[in-house]
Amino acid sequence: MPSQVFVSVTPALRSFLRDCRVTSARKSADDESVDMDEVYRLASEHEKLGGEQVKVHELLEGAEVLNRIPAEAPPMTELEEMRLKSEERKYQRSVQGVAPLYGRKKNEGFDVAGFSFATNFGTQVIVAFIGAFLLGYFFVETFVSQDNNVLKVIAGAACSFCTLLLETCLLMVHESKETMIEHKRTQSDIREGQRKKKLAALKHAKKGAQAASDAAASETAADGPEARGGEEEDVDDKQGREQPKKGQHDKKED
Repeated sequence: MPSQVFVSVTPALRSFLRDCRVTSARKSADDESVDMDEVYRLASEHEKLGGEQVKVHELLEGAEVLNRIPAEAPPMTELEEMRLKSEERKYQRSVQGVAPLYGRKKNEGFDVAGFSFATNFGTQVIVAFIGAFLLGYFFVETFVSQDNNVLKVIAGAACSFCTLLLETCLLMVHESKETMIEHKRTQSDIREGQRKKKLAALKHAKKGAQAASDAAASETAADGPEARGGEEEDVDDKQGREQPKKGQHDKKED
């Protein structure tokens, strides 16, 4: 719904209002706020009256929004209001499965986090592999034999292989954890969607019942005067019929 936006008057805007060729603009020069649409209108009229070209974005630089006044909605009948609500419900149903923007940003964040984890894990594996080899190599050189190079290499390779197995186990644990988290998130989203559908169905049913009761009440109110009018006509007809019968009975007695 359109609304009036009042912004603070900056020094540049105040100077423009005082020097504007439109006489009505000087009244707003001393105010604390001014309507943004009014600023654009004054700038356009100022240029039409032979003034210099006005850059509104420079006048509003540093301005703050102080107030918003929503425009008055035109009066609508009950039928127009019902039609408007029906169109709103139809629109809500059409966009029910659309993913919001924050979900996309969240997924982008997950991709960045996955890339960062892959880089860190690869670096960690390389460093651990080399460190384990050096550990086995120098362990044999220090405590076993300094001249047996074959044993040094075998010990270093064995340590590197054990480190690789350990890193693989850690990767499997991490992947299983991510899978469980994603599964739980999916289940929570499904439950939330089902809950929203149930609430929407209940609201729709309540609105339908309320509309049916209102329609029945309006029909009863509309049929009431007609029924009373019909009963009054029947009473008048009966009285009219009884009056001739009484006259005939009186003549017979005479």
